[in-house]
Amino acid sequence: MLVLGEVQTAALRHSGGMPSKLAETALALLAGERVRVFERPISHAVSPKTYTGVDCRIVARSGPKVRGVGTLMGRACLTGGRVLQGSTVARIDPVGGGHRRPWSHYLARLGVVEALGRADLPGILAAHLGADRTTSTMGMGAFCVRLLTEVQGSPALDQRPPLRTQRTVMRWAATVDGNVDPGAVRVNLYVREDGLRTLRVAYGTEPSDIDSVVELCEDLALHDWLLTALLLVIEQSQIGVEQPAQSVLRLRPAVDHLLHLWMPAARLGETAHEVWAELEARAGLSKQWEASVQRVRDQMAMAAALVNRPPEKAQLFR
Repeated sequence: MLVLGEVQTAALRHSGGMPSKLAETALALLAGERVRVFERPISHAVSPKTYTGVDCRIVARSGPKVRGVGTLMGRACLTGGRVLQGSTVARIDPVGGGHRRPWSHYLARLGVVEALGRADLPGILAAHLGADRTTSTMGMGAFCVRLLTEVQGSPALDQRPPLRTQRTVMRWAATVDGNVDPGAVRVNLYVREDGLRTLRVAYGTEPSDIDSVVELCEDLALHDWLLTALLLVIEQSQIGVEQPAQSVLRLRPAVDHLLHLWMPAARLGETAHEVWAELEARAGLSKQWEASVQRVRDQMAMAAALVNRPPEKAQLFR
């Protein structure tokens, strides 16, 4: 089994949290198809699945390129009415021979791309995770951008985002690994300086539902973006350089729009909780988040303490 995917995460271009009704309007990418909306434990809306056909070369780290024919599955997700994600996925199935079948065959296998010829699956995985941000397998990045652009351009949005943040890209691959215990999952997450993250997910046994793999990767991409956005806001607040009141003004968007969204694996099953536990043991994402949140709160407490102090005593806080 080899499943490849990409998730791009960005702030919604809307001044506040988008209510569920407006979210349904913005994420209605297919006429007549329902947008799934969840309110507990955090508001989350998922667009209908959309598909696009591909007939292109699939690059491998070693060995010749092979021809890939099939369909990519994509969808858009909105969490907390504030964070938007475009997600694309495809299962790669090697097929002997190099003969292309009629499109009706591939349309009957939505979300599957057949690799025609002698496919090097480990090489395809390595090339997918090793490419730079401007290069994506089978145009997955372009499909994500298309989904994000369609939602961001919805008339339901006022185009006034409350904070400026960087869009992050998480490129992921899921496989079955004989070295992983049956029923267990092992993940390796790498953060690169150009805003690209790579995630490798190894299962002990093949998952029965690819959607659960996609949801896990989307959840990891969401929380990586939240941490990245919070660190950027803290950096731009110039703590220790500006007066505390000025720093607090720059920190306020994080308080209003980010801090309440941190809920790792809250919507997912037990397997996702195990994955997060493993990540916390090695990467400590929640520890870094909690330390950053505490720094924001300390600055707000300091600014509040200075409000009613005489000028000579206020100098002690500089």
